[in-house]
Amino acid sequence: MRNLRTIKKDVEFLIGEVVDDCFIYLELNAEADVDKVGEIIGDALDLQDDLFDKINHRPEEIKADKYYRGVSKELVEGIDALYERLSALSKK
Repeated sequence: MRNLRTIKKDVEFLIGEVVDDCFIYLELNAEADVDKVGEIIGDALDLQDDLFDKINHRPEEIKADKYYRGVSKELVEGIDALYERLSALSKK
């Protein structure tokens, strides 16, 4: 099993990258819809809070390896969904 500190750093890093990319998108596109980008940022921060809560409160009846693999999978799927939403905005 990976160290919990490493998993938390991965969450922080990937969420930070999404937020940074949202701000870069706003800077590069003057006609960008600020409200929709703000929703993506808010959802990214909600995902981070949710994942930290899951990391910090693992149910005792579930094996750690299996549980944290699921959390990592949820992180990747959430990041992909956020980037898909940002990509859809840039195609408009």
